[in-house]
Amino acid sequence: MNIRPVSVDRLSRDEIAAWSNIQRANPLLDSPYFRPEFTLAVAAVRDDVEVAVLEQGGRSVGFFPYQRTPWNSGRPVGGRLSDFQAVIAPADVTWEPLDLLRSCRLWAWHFDHLLTAQHSFGPHMWRHDDSPFISVADSFNGCHAAHASRRRAANEHGQKRRKIEREIGPVRFVAHVTDRAVLSKLIEWKGAQFYRTGLRNIFEFAWVRDLLDKMLEYDGEDFAPMLSAVYAGDVLAAIHFGMRASGVLHSWFPAYNHELARYSPGVLQFLEMMDAAPSLGIRRIDLGKGPELFKRRLMTGAACVAEGTVDLHPATAVVRRVWRTTREHVRSSRFYAPVRVPARMIYKLRSRLELR
Repeated sequence: MNIRPVSVDRLSRDEIAAWSNIQRANPLLDSPYFRPEFTLAVAAVRDDVEVAVLEQGGRSVGFFPYQRTPWNSGRPVGGRLSDFQAVIAPADVTWEPLDLLRSCRLWAWHFDHLLTAQHSFGPHMWRHDDSPFISVADSFNGCHAAHASRRRAANEHGQKRRKIEREIGPVRFVAHVTDRAVLSKLIEWKGAQFYRTGLRNIFEFAWVRDLLDKMLEYDGEDFAPMLSAVYAGDVLAAIHFGMRASGVLHSWFPAYNHELARYSPGVLQFLEMMDAAPSLGIRRIDLGKGPELFKRRLMTGAACVAEGTVDLHPATAVVRRVWRTTREHVRSSRFYAPVRVPARMIYKLRSRLELR
C-alpha cells in the first residue's frame, strides 16, 4: 500500500469524491465527522490540517485526516471539537498505524474518540468509553416513551413545557435557522456556561467561532449544519448547533437561556429535536461521550470509542504507558486530593495548547 500525505487544498476532485463514496458505503463511518466537508471546513480556518491518502493499484482506498503540531505529532481534525475519529476506509482495507506515522513524518498521533471497531489501533488504545446515541425510529412520545427513563424525562419536562407556555408563551421549535444573530447568541450563552462551570471557553479561540460560521455555508444532502432554536412565545429559550450527514445528526453545541433555567429549556430542546427527527429524515442523534445525566436518560445505545496514542518509537510508548498507569493510580488513591488543583491547572493549560 502506498500512503501519500498531502495538504487538504491539494486533494483532487476525484479524491474528494472517493472519500465521499467510501464514507457513504461504510455504516461504521456514518458520522458527520467522517465527511470530507468537515475536514475541508476545519482546513478553511486552520493551516495545520493534512490528509494521508491510502492507495492500492493506483486507486484511493482510504483517507487519514489529521492536524500537525509544531512538534510533528498528530491530533484529530478539530482537536477537542472532534467527537469521533477513524481512518476513512472500507472495512476490508487494512493498514499499519506505524506506517501511517512514518509516511506522514509524525512522531505520534494522539486520539481520544477513536472507533474501537478499527482493530488496527487496538495495541495503542489505553481506555474505552461509551459515546451515547438516540436511535430515532419514531417520535419521542411514541416508541421511545416505552423506555422507563425516557418516559420519566418526558413526563417531567412535559410539566415544565406546560409551565413555560403558561408563564412565557407557546413553545415553537425551528429545525434550522440561518440567522447568524442566533449563532452569536449561542456562542454568548455557551461561553457563559463554560465560565459558570469552570471549563475552558473554547470560543475564546477565533478559529472555533470561524468554523461554526463557515459551516453555515454548507447545505448538501450528505453534509449540512443544523442550527435549531426553541422559542417560548417571542423569547429565545434554547439553541443547538449540530451537524448532519444523511440520517445522522451529531449534537455538538447545545446552549440555553440561563434566565429560563427553571423550565429546563436545554432538555426541552432535545425532546423537540427527537420528536421532529423522523419528519426531518434523521434516524439517529449522536450525543458524544460525557457524564451529563441527560445523555444517560435519553440514550438508546452507545458506540465504543477509545483514548490512546500511536508512538513511532517503542521507548516513548513505554514511558507514556507508565505515566498513564501512574496517573490513574494517583487519581484513585487518597493522595489525589492534594494535587487536584495543580492537576486542573495542567489540564487547562493542555486544553489551551490543543485548541490554539
